[in-house]
Amino acid sequence: MSLKQDVHDRLWQAFQRWQELRLTGVGKHDLKMQGIRECGDLNRFTRSLIFTGNTLRSYEGVLKDFVEFAKHEHGATRLEDAGKKEFRAFMDRAIERGLAVKTLNRFRSALAKFGSLTGQTQSFAALSEKYGWKIRSLAKTGQLLSPSRATPSRDVLDRAIAILRGRDSRHFDRTGNSRAYHLAARIQLETAVRSVSATSRLTAQCLREANQIALVGKGGKEQLFTLSPELHGTIRLWFAHNPGPLAGQRGYQSAYARAMAAAGGRVLGTHGARRRAAQDRYASNYHQAVNSGMAPAAASDKAAGDAIQALGHSRHRRDHRKWYLGR
Repeated sequence: MSLKQDVHDRLWQAFQRWQELRLTGVGKHDLKMQGIRECGDLNRFTRSLIFTGNTLRSYEGVLKDFVEFAKHEHGATRLEDAGKKEFRAFMDRAIERGLAVKTLNRFRSALAKFGSLTGQTQSFAALSEKYGWKIRSLAKTGQLLSPSRATPSRDVLDRAIAILRGRDSRHFDRTGNSRAYHLAARIQLETAVRSVSATSRLTAQCLREANQIALVGKGGKEQLFTLSPELHGTIRLWFAHNPGPLAGQRGYQSAYARAMAAAGGRVLGTHGARRRAAQDRYASNYHQAVNSGMAPAAASDKAAGDAIQALGHSRHRRDHRKWYLGR
């Protein structure tokens, strides 16, 4: 068996382990809390699992390159032959090439997962953490490219939603099947949730009284949001005639990208709507705080923390403030 095939098989097995485990009712959050309780290690019981197909594909691409590198540069013939020396050489080469911070962090995360699949869990996890510190240090001194995340304007998003609404209507006229891609985009814009939370995870059971809606975010964490009365009523009406999830995530992402392009936008990913919503929330919170008599610096800090916390992250995450708010 080739090294690349072995990588694929082990990653697939890690993904399948999670699929089997989740059927027992265990969540990612439960596993992290178990790790903290039993050994003080948040990731103790998650390192050998892969939770999403996106992560599976992303890690597989990195690790296939890694094992090819270990084979040609260091003579590795088994996955277990690729150890800390190969880890360091692979990461140092990537840093020398000037790859962006986001890419380097994806590399080290994939390598940490590789360690858990080859019996080198602790050593690879420790190395991954060390390279995390190194990457942050190099980014602060400007030696690495920082993440660049553009945000679409509200006008472009409004035009794209109008285009989606028209295309959803024509789809119904043509096929007789309802499609709610424009509703998913509106939900993202009002709540700043991820596309999966506004599509495949959203069912009639998520609707609450007083215009509220419960959406499931990363790690299975549920959050309550208050929608505009008009949107909440429209979604309730849609579910009265259409059982099941609001929309398919992949179909929505594809339709959203086409609508954004047609609206003249340059940021085609659905995460752009999440950033737009977060920045609008920050601006609103900031003005409210200043108008209540708070000093501008304190108002900015509070508004940024509130906006990031609404995304499901810790309000103290400075990296997320930079990514979403540019501050």
